[in-house]
Amino acid sequence: MKRLSTPRIVLIGLLLFPMGADAQLRRPGVVMVDREDRSKSKLVKEEGAVYLEGMVEKELVVGVSQGAAVYSSLKGDRWMGNLIPAQTAVLLAVSDKAYRVRAKAKQGQISGWVSKSAITGIPEGFEARLREYYERYVIVSELIENHQVALGMTVAEVIAAIGPPDKRNSTVNAEGRSDSLEYISYERVPQTVMTFNSFGQQVPMTQYIEVESGRVQIGFQNDMVNSISESEGLNFANSRASITVPPPIFLF
Repeated sequence: MKRLSTPRIVLIGLLLFPMGADAQLRRPGVVMVDREDRSKSKLVKEEGAVYLEGMVEKELVVGVSQGAAVYSSLKGDRWMGNLIPAQTAVLLAVSDKAYRVRAKAKQGQISGWVSKSAITGIPEGFEARLREYYERYVIVSELIENHQVALGMTVAEVIAAIGPPDKRNSTVNAEGRSDSLEYISYERVPQTVMTFNSFGQQVPMTQYIEVESGRVQIGFQNDMVNSISESEGLNFANSRASITVPPPIFLF
């Protein structure tokens, strides 16, 4: 007969993972609510362009070398004004032929597409790094949205995907920093106890208790997942073993 670990009575609990797994990881008492991501821009994004808005926290400040025309789209559908030269601007998006910037024009503050020749101060190799950053961003965003974990994700990305761990350990040595996040799974087990009703009669009552059924340990080396291990009998359905996320890209 399987020996169960010390049980505990279920008071409040919310599943962090989809209902497909045999044993569900849970954090009793912690309620996770999906909220609107305010970092995502509501701007209609054009095909072929990579937008920094909503993807990169730090703004990239560039220079304006000449009074170039600004358009609302890459096709040049609507002229918005002419940038005032010798000023700074914020880079918003990059395409093969133009930059989208926010800057001052003779008509006021505007955001639109301008010729690359009018913009200075773009770091060397930035556009290539940005596209690599975007490719990784798309992969990680999908994993987080589906509450999944894959090799190569960072500690922050894993927590964003499946929530805070039950245990965390960190070690720093000559080889760098290693971290470990541990998630404990539980299953609800019915238990019959005797109690008294309003007439003073002893009657059976079924209550549910939680017993530990398994653990998942996610290992990190230098802030990237390098191992995902689970205890016997636990189906960690949130692991994407077929995917390895590229290393983080540093834009600035």
